[in-house]
Amino acid sequence: MKQAKRSLVAVALLFLLFMMQQFGLIGPILDKIESVAWWVYLVVAGIIFSGYQAFHLSKQDKDLDEEWVEQQGNVYMKRIDAEKERRRNRKDPRAMS
Repeated sequence: MKQAKRSLVAVALLFLLFMMQQFGLIGPILDKIESVAWWVYLVVAGIIFSGYQAFHLSKQDKDLDEEWVEQQGNVYMKRIDAEKERRRNRKDPRAMS
């Protein structure tokens, strides 16, 4: 599903660029881009990369936390089951046999 969505976005972006070229809107944009210093592009790329990494790492951290909580929940449920079994065996002497 993600790949289909990405493909659709890529096709839409290419179509938009084609339409901009046909109407002569790309030339002025390229002129403005060429007038900006090269280090500004590095700063913008760094900001975008930093945001991506922050999002990606927070997602990984959330997944890891959920996994840990699930493991602790399983441990707790095993303890509850063991306690129920212990109480059942203590009340019913026939269960020992």
